[in-house]
Amino acid sequence: MAEDNRGDVTDSYDVIVVGGRVAGASTALLLARAGHRVVVVDRVRFPADTLSTHLIWPAGMIHLQRWGLLEEVAGTGAPALRTIRNDIDGSAIEMPVWPESGVSELYAPRRTVLDPTILRAAELAGADVLEGATVDGLARDAAGHVTGVVGHRDDGHPLHIGARVVVGADGWRSRVAREAGAVAYDRRARSNAVHYAYWSGLDDRGVELWYRTDGLMAGVFPTNDGACVYVNCHTNRSPELRRDVDVNYLRLMDEAAPDLAARLTTASRMSPVRGTPGLKGFVHRPYGPGWLLVGDAGCTADPASAHGIAAALRDAELAAMAIDVGLREPEAADRACQEFHATRDRSLPLYELGWAMASYEWDAIEMIRLQASFVAELVREAQESAALPAWAGVPAPARGSVAT
Repeated sequence: MAEDNRGDVTDSYDVIVVGGRVAGASTALLLARAGHRVVVVDRVRFPADTLSTHLIWPAGMIHLQRWGLLEEVAGTGAPALRTIRNDIDGSAIEMPVWPESGVSELYAPRRTVLDPTILRAAELAGADVLEGATVDGLARDAAGHVTGVVGHRDDGHPLHIGARVVVGADGWRSRVAREAGAVAYDRRARSNAVHYAYWSGLDDRGVELWYRTDGLMAGVFPTNDGACVYVNCHTNRSPELRRDVDVNYLRLMDEAAPDLAARLTTASRMSPVRGTPGLKGFVHRPYGPGWLLVGDAGCTADPASAHGIAAALRDAELAAMAIDVGLREPEAADRACQEFHATRDRSLPLYELGWAMASYEWDAIEMIRLQASFVAELVREAQESAALPAWAGVPAPARGSVAT
């Protein structure tokens, strides 16, 4: 990567990816494998933790397998998750991960493991990675077409990189989306306060989920070196919870999942309680002249769906396919982006179902219906991902079941 003596990046790329976590690193990986000159820019230095639901639903598992990364993710120490237990107001059912999805086990890796794994693969594929660099805005030509980014390094030096396409993979507060003027639709008010901590010594029973009609949810995702254990409540109760978060996290856990709360008494909490009083939801029109959005920058779902990582992986491949077409055949770029947009939005039922769960406006019968619809959409999404064609970034065809 060329730099002048002030530290300004003066090189020009085919693609700049702003954000080096799952969505951005994956997009860069696939475009680099397709032979394009790619740079990833992120303000943090990896590994770095972030708020996350951790779980990778079946479509995400299929994408990791398509890219040859599933074995590496499985080898990080995150346990294979083969069962999902739903407890709705005391009525519990445990089921295996759905074979009709083409996936028989899931993973829920820590983000300090997953993000660097994919980013390292992108580097090995030929992408440049610039950490500790903040994007402050977009560069444009006289016609308003995005032509790069401007910003600064963490040592204070200015940053300017040119590119044919800028990808915003910079999360729900995306500067790229804001600077590009991305139009949002299907906005949702925040309604779901999420708080979680990491525990060791908790017996591994697979994915466990609790739903209470008095307005609480809880769950366990076994992950690297322990488990992520969360409790959710309506945003209106968040100030109450946060007044003494350590005490109230356990108090709400006892209300939501008393059997889990009892098991936590013999486990050890290994982190502070982290969380959010709720996220606002939106869907962005994900492309424009010289720019494109992936992951949370394009669509921010409520954490109740735990769909963020799978959506980011799926977005990355769909977007990379569209960008690849546009770079090779500029006259086809708009059509390819339209197809990316339409295919991405076929997963919007999962977004809507997540917000229905996050509303807390359900009784036990409605939650059973929501869960059945959610599983059906996860299976449909996985089957669609498995049917994607081979292309320059993913030359090998999809292979059978994702069981390891």
